[in-house]
Amino acid sequence: MKRPVLITAGATRNPIDSMRVITANSSGKTGVSLATSLSDLGFEVTVFGSARALTILPSQFQSREFGSTRNLQNLMQHWVVQNPNGIVVHCAAVGDFEYRGSGNNKIPSGQRFTIELHPTPKILDQLKKWSETLVVVSFKAAAPNTSNAELIEIARAQLHRTTSDLVFANVLERTEHDVLILDDTEAAWFTQRQDGLHALIERLQQFSLGEQQH
Repeated sequence: MKRPVLITAGATRNPIDSMRVITANSSGKTGVSLATSLSDLGFEVTVFGSARALTILPSQFQSREFGSTRNLQNLMQHWVVQNPNGIVVHCAAVGDFEYRGSGNNKIPSGQRFTIELHPTPKILDQLKKWSETLVVVSFKAAAPNTSNAELIEIARAQLHRTTSDLVFANVLERTEHDVLILDDTEAAWFTQRQDGLHALIERLQQFSLGEQQH
């Protein structure tokens, strides 16, 4: 029996006031594509997506919309507790900072103002603490001008810090090319992003069948 899969897609929206948010430029396309492919292979897939991502998600999926980083954290923790032997593919662009100021008020426009941002919880760092038997695939988008050698080191640091089973990494200025899949034993490069995603799906099938454990 295949393990259940949770995929996160899109970007969090951390509020500044009742109207403005801090977010990232992420459509959720990768997460939706992976969800569709895995569903076609017989996986039971749940998608937690941003409002933007859910507009492109086929209607047959179990899904929940997330807003802020803390909202996504709560949704994911509940899913992991219910599915401790599942697979989490954490594609979402999660906001690293939040504002703890005006709440439901609206900051007046037409004037300068300064806000102080605070770090948000690192969801990725908590996943294996919620369940040691969880399979975790994390994504990393490195800064422009990052070399391939630097990307390997960045991905390896994330792998070890989070105890992810796999890291799917790329550089922001060339997201469709030169993607990396890294685990404890090897770093595999793919010239085309789509080839990397196909390889990732094959690895997820291996994890689900218990053929590959770390």
